[in-house]
Parts: sequence; C-alpha cells; structure tokens
Amino acid sequence: MTVTREQLTALWGERGVIYFPDQRFDAILGPLGPAVFPPDGALPVEVPILFTVDVTVPDVELFSTLSIELGDQGPRPYIVLGASPEDAALLFCLDAGTGAVILLDLETPNLETVNSTFAAFVEFLYRLGQLIATDPGGRERATRAAAIRDDLRPVDPVAFGEPESWWNVAFDELESTA
Repeated sequence: MTVTREQLTALWGERGVIYFPDQRFDAILGPLGPAVFPPDGALPVEVPILFTVDVTVPDVELFSTLSIELGDQGPRPYIVLGASPEDAALLFCLDAGTGAVILLDLETPNLETVNSTFAAFVEFLYRLGQLIATDPGGRERATRAAAIRDDLRPVDPVAFGEPESWWNVAFDELESTA
C-alpha cells in the first residue's frame, strides 16, 4: 500500500499535515527520486507518542540541515523532519544522500535507521495514526498492531531488521497491551 495525500489529509486534516520544502534542498538532495518522498512531500504535524514537528532543541529547527561526520566518510547532510514527543533529544532526520529516515539521539550521540525511505516513514506514521485514532485498547489494540506490523514488514523490511529497532520497540509496546 502506498498512502496518498488524500488519505493523509482525511486522517489528520489540512492543518494536521505539512509539506517538505524539497526545492529548498535541491543542492543537497541530488539524485533522490520521487519514490523516496511521500506524496507531495506531505507528513503529519503530530502522531501522538511517536512523532511531532515541534522541534524544541536549542539552535535546531524543523527542516534545518545538520552536518554529521561518521567515521572516515566526512560530513553528510541530514534534514530535520521532527522529534519524538516523548524525548526532544531524539530527532527524526532525512539522510540527504540516501533518502532514509534516521533517528538521531543527541544525548549519546547515536544514529539509527528508522525507515529506508521518507515515503515509508510517512506510511508507517499513517498506519499507526489510524490505529491511534480508533484505538480500541486492550487485546483488540494488540491484535490490530500485530496485523499492521505484518502489513508493513514487506513495505520496509529494514525498519524491522534489528530486534531493538525503533519500530520493533513501538510495535512490541502496542502488542503487549493485551
């Protein structure tokens, strides 16, 4: 399933969706094709517990570019997409070289791949946003969460590659509420 802009606005409303300013980053996004991006660059303003565009880290703003050096590779640009509502020091960033969404932990510092593409990240948020919007709680929540994980696994196997990955931990929590 590929989520559409209409589905995103149906779930979150026009004011609950913002748009990635890709033209602003033409110089650093290089060869990334449209398949990497969600429809029209749309992403939610907030998904409770999981994601917010309200970045509160000093000197960092939504869509700011961070230059991060990893080993001998030299600095690479990462574009801030948002943060964890539970921990402001956890930033979701777009890897401008690959199109992957990574989680940057400013306290450790550590990088973790969340999704292999920005489009997959938004699709995951959308599917969990649907669950949250109609949350039945208890055993039914756990059953629905397990079904969503099964649906999303082929969309982005990288997201579930490590047992302690962001999405595995999130789904484990949802599925343990039975």
